Order: sequence, then structure tokens, then C-alpha cells
Amino acid sequence: MDVLMHTLGVRHKDVLLMENASFTPPTLTSLMQSKDRQFQAAIKKDKIRWDSRLTKLILLPGQTWMKEVHKVYAHMIWAHMHWVGLAINLVAGHVKVLDSLLDLNDEDVVLGFLKPILQMLPYLIHYVAKNNSRDLSPFTYQRKLGTYQNIRSGDCGPVYVKFIELHVYGDPYPHMSGITYDNVDKFRQQYAMVAYKTIVLPAYHATTPQ
Repeated sequence: MDVLMHTLGVRHKDVLLMENASFTPPTLTSLMQSKDRQFQAAIKKDKIRWDSRLTKLILLPGQTWMKEVHKVYAHMIWAHMHWVGLAINLVAGHVKVLDSLLDLNDEDVVLGFLKPILQMLPYLIHYVAKNNSRDLSPFTYQRKLGTYQNIRSGDCGPVYVKFIELHVYGDPYPHMSGITYDNVDKFRQQYAMVAYKTIVLPAYHATTPQ
């Protein structure tokens, strides 16, 4: 997923720049989740020492939150089994969840998954990005309804990535609601080729005697 999102970020860099948006690796949400226990226990949350890997993602040169970047496209795995996409609007304080299987989890469960993200984002903006344009109240969230729902096992990863790509462009045809199983099969192949060209071929050429 890291490689795929990096490659797609390069492919869509012009529209991402125009939209003040960026793609982030899965480490963003996983690092935030790993910090949840300390965050909840901290009395002075402004004194929390954030993981340096997390701060680097927020302060990435040319892609600093609330400066060059107002919208972050992230991904999150729920219960170690289901991937979803997150369209995080840093300015509005709102997270749009792009979920390819809405019936898998009810709203109480979803809120439990998202709670660390929703609560920490204001603090990361305020104390890491050094922007105090909003208060420290938790972000709100909403799951996007009416999207294609995939009940086949193993498709949630590529489907949420396609959801993110469509969201960046304002959900053009075939729209998130118009994706079919045939579409899924095709872009799974496309994403596999992206990974192959990005990882396998360079590694092969690097180890092949000239």
C-alpha cells in the first residue's frame, strides 16, 4: 500500500497540488492508533511527545499540514481485516470515510475505530503543525453512502484506493456508485502492474549482472 499510494501520488500530483491535498502512507493512522493509550491517559495533552515518524509526515517539506496541504487522503485497517479510505479535511475538521462494505460494521463500532483519529487530529494540527486556526474539539466524520459495495473477500484494499482516486477528481464516471466487479478485476491488475514496475523490475535490474 505504501508503494501504491506513493506511485499514485506522483501520477496525480498536479490535481493534488491544485486541491491542496496529499496522499499519505498507512503509517499515519497506525502511528496514531499506537499512541491512543498514552493520549487518553495524558492530563496535559499539549505535552505529549509525538513519534518522530508521525511529525515528519505532518511537516513534510512542501506538504506541511495547514500550509500547503488542507486535505489528507489516508487509509486505515479496521480489526486487522478491512481497509477503508479516509478523506480528511483539515480546515473543516471533518473526515469522509470511503468504505466498500458498509454493512460490516455498525456506527458504534466505526466510531470506536475512528475515535483516536478524530481526537488526535486537532492536537496534531495545533501542536505539531503549529496552527491554531481551530479549537481542539474532535473532528467529525461521515461514511459516504451510495458507493459500490464489494462482498467478495480480498477486494477492500484496491477498492478503497480507487475510491480515493475518484474522490480526488470529484467522483467522475463511473463514480464510486457505478463500479462493477469487472472494473474491480481490471484495476486490481493495473495496481499489481504498478507495484511490479515500482518494486520488482528495479530490484531485478539492480541485482542482474551487466
